[in-house]
Amino acid sequence: MIRGKILFTCDECGNKFRDLDFEYVASAFTTPMKCPKCGSYHTYPATASAFIQKSVYKKIWEQMDKEK
Repeated sequence: MIRGKILFTCDECGNKFRDLDFEYVASAFTTPMKCPKCGSYHTYPATASAFIQKSVYKKIWEQMDKEK
């Protein structure tokens, strides 16, 4: 489901960008989107709780990397 647009941060290059907010596998988390600067999918929502969420997104990135 699309929930609008949000601000993302790329863990690889630090770029901040806006993109669509899709829910990740029917969860409260947002699907990582491709960074327009470096092409990495290691991105996460730029929110106040990003430091907490980053550990969850590391697991999501690992799963996404395995599926490539």
